[in-house]
Amino acid sequence: MKLFAKPWSFSVTLHILLVVMVVFPIVTISTMILQVYKRDLLQQTTERTLQTLHAVTYSAQQEISKIEYAAAAVGVDRDVLSTATALSQSDESDRFKYINELTLALSRYTYSMSSQVLAIHFFYKDGGVYSFKQNLTKDERELRSEAWYRKLLQQKDNVQFLSLQQTLLYGVTVPLAVAAAIAPSDYHTLSNVEMIYFSLNEEAFDKILRQQPNDDSTYVIVSKEGQVVTASYNWDQASLTSAKLEQIRGAREGHFIDQVSDRQMLVTYASVGDTGWKAIQEIPYSKVTANYERIFKFVLFATIAVIVVFLLISFYLVHSLTRPIHVLVRKMSLVMSGELNAKIGTSKIAEMAALGRTFNHMLDQIKLLLRQREEQEQAKRKAEFAALQSQINPHFLINTLNAIKLMALISKADNIRNMTNALMRLVSSSFNRGGVLIRFSDEIANLKHYLYIMEIRYGNKFEVEWHIDPRAESKYLLKLLIQPILENSIVHGMAGKETSGKIVIQASIHEGSLHIVISDNGEGMTDEQLEAFRTRRSPHTFSGMGVANVHHRIQLHHGEDYGIILTVNEPKGTKVSMKIPIIHRDQEEERPLKLEA
Repeated sequence: MKLFAKPWSFSVTLHILLVVMVVFPIVTISTMILQVYKRDLLQQTTERTLQTLHAVTYSAQQEISKIEYAAAAVGVDRDVLSTATALSQSDESDRFKYINELTLALSRYTYSMSSQVLAIHFFYKDGGVYSFKQNLTKDERELRSEAWYRKLLQQKDNVQFLSLQQTLLYGVTVPLAVAAAIAPSDYHTLSNVEMIYFSLNEEAFDKILRQQPNDDSTYVIVSKEGQVVTASYNWDQASLTSAKLEQIRGAREGHFIDQVSDRQMLVTYASVGDTGWKAIQEIPYSKVTANYERIFKFVLFATIAVIVVFLLISFYLVHSLTRPIHVLVRKMSLVMSGELNAKIGTSKIAEMAALGRTFNHMLDQIKLLLRQREEQEQAKRKAEFAALQSQINPHFLINTLNAIKLMALISKADNIRNMTNALMRLVSSSFNRGGVLIRFSDEIANLKHYLYIMEIRYGNKFEVEWHIDPRAESKYLLKLLIQPILENSIVHGMAGKETSGKIVIQASIHEGSLHIVISDNGEGMTDEQLEAFRTRRSPHTFSGMGVANVHHRIQLHHGEDYGIILTVNEPKGTKVSMKIPIIHRDQEEERPLKLEA
């Protein structure tokens, strides 16, 4: 299961697909073609051998018909029956005459098959038997008691082909002979012949097999009982087993593969008429499949060649496809390690070339974003530096202000002394605390010192209202965020105003953010001025930063979701809305900041 759990590479997947979708089908189709060809070859060979066997069975049937015709002709010939009857009733002086007449009469029917006829026996109704050519070695009473004899007595003038019978003749060494018999009809009232029995050798059947081609095939004709009627010279007696005989008895014709000795043989068989005989042909299976073996070797070689050529081409194509991917993986590994100059070269494949261009464009964008981030960090540091420019020598500045305060005290100039004291506290509070953050309650205290100075400067021309949510006083924010906005409201909003002005400072916590709103009823700004104010930097004042710089500082520190929005304060004046995240900070300044969601 680990093999399937681990992801496969693209090249391995392609190779497996090629084998499954191409190599496997080619091998399967080649195997099927060979099997179909082998089956057709076996079928064609079987059909040819059956045609040959049909010729053999036809010839054998012709010979059997010839024997049956001769037997029937003899059995219905009145002259033959009369002569045979006279022979049985004659004395010794006339016996030779009737024998010659009977021999002459029989020769007319057996002339064409005289070499086959071993003997013809005439069984008489009142006992006794006359044998033509060869005498019987067996008692006639035993023959009369056999089943075939009794059956023929019930079927007059019907020739019965008895297939192979044991040879019962003097001077004949063959153990079996072809036999046929006929019982003459009772209509021949003057005949004393009860049965005519013919014994013939297998010479005619031997001729049939000798006419077959002289090749590796073997032929044999067997009787229903499994007795060999005739066989070709190269036939092996051991091949005729009881199992094979049992197999061929079940059908009129057919074929099967049989193991003979140490080799396989294609056995084909066909029936010889209704005699129960079977003509069998055996062909070495290796000879039948000789063409198949040649075709098999050719197809095997062609299949291997096609597969090898295809695999070489496919592996080349797979390598061409996967090489750009491997290059991409290596380049991405270099990018992960920080190497942003790992560009991908051009590829001959359009998709890979597009992928390479996309990858190179991505690297360019990453470098551009990094450069922009670096520029933002630099701008952030510059903003922080600008916010703290006045801290060039804070101790010297505070000591100088303290000296001015003492001189005002000696000169009894209370306004100068109070104003100097407020400025000294403001500067001391801004410079003597570490970090860039300040508690909102401390920032409010600093703003009050600053407003005291501005009230003295402008002669109490404005008043300030405070609406601070108590929950906001414990939160932290960047130093010097609100002072530039107040300065902008006083300098630009209240400077030309003859009536008393009003500045409202609000702070609340809403939807997870700290919202600070500073509104005045001063001169206000037109829409064009508001748009221009959003796109330019404010003049530097006491803190060294304008409203636009404050907005930029907020976004540098907290992101583009935060910042300042300038709107018109109805019915007259300007409203500055500031949104910053809620920042919690422990009493220890060195601890990291925690932002509230």
